[in-house]
Amino acid sequence: MDIFDIIPDNFFSLLSSKNKKLYLACLLQTFKVYETGSILGVDKKIVVDDLQIFLENNSKYFYNLDEEENVDEEDKPQTKRDVAYYVLKRMEDCGWIYIDVTNDYVEILNFSDVAITVCEALLNAYPQLDYSEDYPDDYVNPNEYQGYIYSIYSLLNKKDDVDYSLTFSLVYSETRQLIRSIRRLDVRMKDYIQSVIDNTDIKSLMEKLVNYKNDIYETSYIKLKINDNIDRYRLDIITRLEEYLKDEMILNAVALNYTAVTKTKEDAIRKAVKQIDEVIDAFAALKEFIDELDNKNRNYINSTIGKIKFLLSEEDNVVGKLNRILKYIKDSNKVGKLDKAMTLVDKLHDIPSLKIYDMEKSLYQPRGSYQRNPNQILDESGLTGIELTDDLLGNFKNAYNENEIILFIENNSVDGIFDASRIVNDNCDNKTFMKVVYAIIISVEKRYIINLKDEIIENKTYSIRNFTIRKTL
Repeated sequence: MDIFDIIPDNFFSLLSSKNKKLYLACLLQTFKVYETGSILGVDKKIVVDDLQIFLENNSKYFYNLDEEENVDEEDKPQTKRDVAYYVLKRMEDCGWIYIDVTNDYVEILNFSDVAITVCEALLNAYPQLDYSEDYPDDYVNPNEYQGYIYSIYSLLNKKDDVDYSLTFSLVYSETRQLIRSIRRLDVRMKDYIQSVIDNTDIKSLMEKLVNYKNDIYETSYIKLKINDNIDRYRLDIITRLEEYLKDEMILNAVALNYTAVTKTKEDAIRKAVKQIDEVIDAFAALKEFIDELDNKNRNYINSTIGKIKFLLSEEDNVVGKLNRILKYIKDSNKVGKLDKAMTLVDKLHDIPSLKIYDMEKSLYQPRGSYQRNPNQILDESGLTGIELTDDLLGNFKNAYNENEIILFIENNSVDGIFDASRIVNDNCDNKTFMKVVYAIIISVEKRYIINLKDEIIENKTYSIRNFTIRKTL
């Protein structure tokens, strides 16, 4: 069967229209309601009521009348309830849902087969797309890795009444799901690493760092390293699969999975051996793959922290000052005040004409050859009279060291919560602001709980999104 016999021609037009964010949010919200309904579907009125409440509580999803094409003025929705009905109609026209009418004239909503598959794929690829109130912004998909490894281990170590054909079929399927999950994690890590290059302001880098902690580090990476630690089961899984290869009875049972698609019994056995080897190779290579994820995790955190530190220190050098001037011009251009900005910038510099010096008349004399002076060699006598005071040692300590920042967080916490907006304001100097920035860096490394807020806070130089920090118990 041709794939295009299953998918309607305008199926994906819903997600490519100007109002695609609204459609996607409503689509997944409807899918959530649909999954809580009966096996025969869900009453359309229940879905409309739920969508109306959802849209009223999420002002960021609104229907733009001017963006929709080929819609008569009288058909354009005006109220939230009208939007709910209109979105469901568009979903039905595009083949995502279909409506059945019962003998009692009740409209029952069902998702099409391909729509169920796509919705599940969207939620598996990016769990935060579940816009329901049951899952806040820091939603954790509890099934991303949990269960895959232990399920494979349990299947292979079952002792009584084992159906080896079915067992290996499930093991092979679970292994593919595990590999896909790890590959998705790898791709998402690469995207975050690329964001360090793409972002050149502290605000964006800090937001990305917090999002990485909440979306990748806490929900996937740590779970893979600790909760679903592969090393706990990997050797036992490989050993058991190698026993499958050596046991003729088990191998023949596994080969039953492939007799329908192969010409001879020998071909079925060869295919069974090949797929068992694939699973063994997958688990043998996982250790190296996890090590690569470790490297990506370290590279992202270290490169982000390094770039933030560089941007903070850049303020005092010439490059930093030039960047501030250019940013001022760019921001002025956005609000239509470019001429005023350029007039102001013209007064900031005065480049004199270059003077050509006559080298023959110059008083400059090149340095002679260097000779070591014995008096420059430091010996024990050179340390006499030097007292290692706290002030002297303070000149050599690392600026904003970890203990200092942790103490800064504790001293500025109220009821155990550090709120950046209580510190960052017009009176906040750059030194204090840098401590606030380092607070979020230390918190990521210490696995404190960080919540980003929508409001923007700023001092005289920088602006960032407000955030709170709470220590874990």
